[in-house]
Amino acid sequence: MKILAIVVLLCSSVNLLANVGESCEIEVDVIDQMNNMGGDESSLLNQYESAYFNVIFKDSLKNFDFTGKNVAFIHRGAKSNKKEFFEMEKERRQEGLSRNHCVLYIFDEKQKQESGGYDACITFWCKIAMPKQEIIKKLQGKNTSKHGFFFWKK
Repeated sequence: MKILAIVVLLCSSVNLLANVGESCEIEVDVIDQMNNMGGDESSLLNQYESAYFNVIFKDSLKNFDFTGKNVAFIHRGAKSNKKEFFEMEKERRQEGLSRNHCVLYIFDEKQKQESGGYDACITFWCKIAMPKQEIIKKLQGKNTSKHGFFFWKK
């Protein structure tokens, strides 16, 4: 009976290791394409950028797919762009650091219209999490912070 329990444990741990390896290979393949990411300031993602975000945010997508999406970026509370985001990501990867802290906000149809046509927004290096409505106002060009934590870049 003990031998059977040991065999079952070994088989289940081998299966877990195989799954981890597969997800790491996918991420390595996506990261190998970093030179094809962030080449412009457009909010429309290319196939490599979409694949990257689909991997990075895989646990919080809720059936959302980045392919062909318009994505806004907010850096330290100010409107940014994907070029700046990926420049920082590439630099961090070259230095061997983990990816920076970023949060994904997925918009519904109403929020998409209010935000100016963005399907989602990624905030990075923001000190505090912002409510989705404040994100939308920032994308509209309105500075809504009552505490002075955020400054709008012009």
